[in-house]
Parts: sequence; structure tokens; C-alpha cells
Amino acid sequence: MMKERALTDREKTVLQSIVIDFIQSAQPVGSRHISRKSGLDVSPATIRNTMAELEELGYLTHPHTSAGRVPTDKGYRYYVDSLMEMSQLTSVDRRAIAIHMDPNAQDIEEILKRTSQVLSRLSDELGIVFAPKFYRGILEKLELVELSSDKLLVVIHIKSGIVKTVLLEVSHRIPRERLPGIARLLNERLSGLTLSEVTRTIDERFRDIPEDGNEIIQLFVNNADMVFDFSGRGSIHMSGTNNIIRQPEMQDPKKITQFIDLVEKSEILALLLDEVEPREDDLFITIGSENKRAEIAEYSIVGSTYQYGGLKGTIAILGPTRMYYDRIASLVQITANLISEKFEHV
Repeated sequence: MMKERALTDREKTVLQSIVIDFIQSAQPVGSRHISRKSGLDVSPATIRNTMAELEELGYLTHPHTSAGRVPTDKGYRYYVDSLMEMSQLTSVDRRAIAIHMDPNAQDIEEILKRTSQVLSRLSDELGIVFAPKFYRGILEKLELVELSSDKLLVVIHIKSGIVKTVLLEVSHRIPRERLPGIARLLNERLSGLTLSEVTRTIDERFRDIPEDGNEIIQLFVNNADMVFDFSGRGSIHMSGTNNIIRQPEMQDPKKITQFIDLVEKSEILALLLDEVEPREDDLFITIGSENKRAEIAEYSIVGSTYQYGGLKGTIAILGPTRMYYDRIASLVQITANLISEKFEHV
């Protein structure tokens, strides 16, 4: 396959002008408009030729009813990678983020909910926040505490600083003096594993332990999916559905129905974001057809990761491919940094 040639300076300027103008207006961009606004000292006819060349290279296309051009996914990608400069958020925007992140809030779910709301409000798109992937958390230790003759409290410590308690019922009393030895055995075989590894392999790891006289071990083996389940903390928060529905791209009622269906099936977004490989600075942008699922082929996602202890969560903004990438990328990156800082003190 022949390597595609590099764009000329004029082609870059025309492409950048069309992308920026189309994002602002949602209308196909004509050559006369670019001739007036781009700063290029050339005629509209020359601009038309340049636009035609960019279209032939796949960076632009044009609706059948218009002579103007609009960017393709490839055009947006070139703009994002080579032409875009990250916007600086205003002091008003930064203050809005800080206000929404209530400094007194300590509940992780409340913090994540507020984050999705501020992302939606400041981007005018759909704000998405995923809780950290707790199943990737590493088990540090287990503690067993006898509450009564038939109730046992299990305290699970994850290396990221998260603690979970589980109440187990036993059919007959376990002598209190045996609990430290049982806890020690559990820790010897399970500590250092991720929670998903624990639930997947616990049966094998205790296969050599006879069932007779080892009721607690068998309780852990038989109920591992429940005991080590942190999925209740792995929820998704979304805000701003109406922002998307109001967009010019959503005039077709069928598109609105498909979008609402997408939001209701949040597991699709969860799978998609789980497949994304962030750049070194943890910012990622997927544009239109780059998304691996057909349901999101007409949308772009700008996202980043945040830290919660040793775990990572994801925040993102989803909208039509015609979005303010420069501003939204800055908004996402700054918000991710702020939420990471917030969790350092929770």
C-alpha cells in the first residue's frame, strides 16, 4: 500500500478552518467562507481546489444537498492529533468544577455522581463517570471476627485502602481460638491476588483441605462470588442525556431512540471504555468509526483515568463527532486530576 503523502501547509490551514467552523455552526463550510476567514491570501477557486484534494484524500466529505464540506472521522483525527491546541479553562469553569466537587463530600458514589454532572454542564454533552475497577484490586488481608455463636464478620482489606465487611452465618459454633489459624490459612493462599483471581481460583487453592471440620473454609469457597464482590461499588454515573438530544445531529427521531437505548444499556459504554488504551498522559479520544461498537459509530468519546488508591476509574464525555475537542479534552484532563486529588483525602 502506497504511503499517504503529508498535507501541505495550505491544506492544513483549510482543514483546520473547516473543522473549527463546522463545529461552531453545524453547517457545511463553503470555499468563500474559508477564503475570508482562514487568512490565506488566495481566491475562493484555489480554496475549492484544496477542499477537493482534501476530500479525495478522505479528510472531508460533502452532503448531497450542499456544495460545502464537512470533516470526516479521518479529518477530525488529523485535527486532534496534529492541528488542535488544548484550550485553557476559564477561572469560571474551574470554580464550577470545584463547587460541584463538594469539599465536604466523603461518599465515593456522591463524588462520582457530582463529577458526571459537572462534566455534562460544562461540555453540553453527556458526562460519564465509572467507579474504579474494584475487581482488579489486590487483596491485602482478611480478618475474622466472631459476632455470635452463628455469625462471623469478615473484614476484607484491599491494597488501595478500601475495606469491605461481610457477614457470614455458620451452622454451628466455631471455637474462637481456631479463628486466627483459619484467617492465617486464608491469607497465606489468597493475599496478593486480585479479587477476580480470588473468585476464579479459590476452589483450586483449597482443594487439598478436607471439608470435614473446615466449615469456614468451605463457606469462603462456596460463597466467593458474594464475599469478594465489589461490583456494587463499580457503578456508572451519566448526566446530560438531554444535551445530546438537542444537538442538530439528532433531528431524526430514530437517532434519538437509538441514543436513549444506548444510555439505558450502559454496559455497552462500560465494555467500550474498558477496551480503550489511554495515552501516557491518560487522555484518550476515539472518533466515530474508531469506536469498536456500531452503536457508538456516530459519536466521539473524550476520556481520561483518575486514581483511587491503587485503582483506576474512568471519566469521559460522549457526544456527536462534531464537538469542541480542544475545550473538552482540557475539561476532562483537569477534572480527572481534581478527582484524583479529592480521593487522596477521602
